[in-house]
Amino acid sequence: MVDLDRIYEKEGPAIIRRVDRDPVSFVHRWGLDADREIAGLIAAQFAYGRIGVFMDFLERLFALMNEGPDRFVRDGAWEGLKGLYYRFQKEDEIILFFNVLHRIVRDHGSLGAMFRSFYEGDTRRAVWRIRDAYLPGDDRLAFFFPRPSSTGAQKRWNMFFRWMVRKDDIDIGIWDFIDPADLTIPLDTHIYKVGRCLGWTRRKTPSYRAAREVTEALKRYCPSDPLKYDFFLCHGVGIGAGCTGKRSDRCRERCAVHEI
Repeated sequence: MVDLDRIYEKEGPAIIRRVDRDPVSFVHRWGLDADREIAGLIAAQFAYGRIGVFMDFLERLFALMNEGPDRFVRDGAWEGLKGLYYRFQKEDEIILFFNVLHRIVRDHGSLGAMFRSFYEGDTRRAVWRIRDAYLPGDDRLAFFFPRPSSTGAQKRWNMFFRWMVRKDDIDIGIWDFIDPADLTIPLDTHIYKVGRCLGWTRRKTPSYRAAREVTEALKRYCPSDPLKYDFFLCHGVGIGAGCTGKRSDRCRERCAVHEI
């Protein structure tokens, strides 16, 4: 088996410097854990579509939070959100999303405390429990708080969990109640294509099962922390090498993991 750690150690440092092009960069703007938790959830939930477009939107959104995301959510003054929209989410849905965050912080004190109370070993089911508690019978925020599904990969939630649980130069690792080995990879289109190309999944769609198969494949290289490779594979291979999901002659020229 090709040593993925050797490739990661060689190629990873240059890729890590691209953190400013990733939504996790918004998490690093604050020093208090309460701010970083809320910044992380907001950044992750709106991280879909073209990266330049959603990064611009997040810049405008966080510019409203001069005293920090935690204070902004606790105060519950949403005047600055009026007229704001991003793709599918219009003003009413964005304000409702912030109202839910306000209630969570009011009830639990922090996002971390809230999630700890709902977590029973399965992050996916914990998200469903949060939905049942704060949006019973209400589908208006199904995009942010998905309904129970056997196929939904919960990509944006899994990205948020990676940021909160793992700890390195990218992820802040402030939650100690979830084992990094129990995380599921955030299966975006880039990781899905890499997984297909390397034979880690043969699923025809980027489903929950595909996410689990890719995660289990990465556990062969690092059982205790399979998501350590996520940022590198996404930015260095998926985006940087332009992975198409199929092997070709150009793979050997451009892809750092083509031998796997």
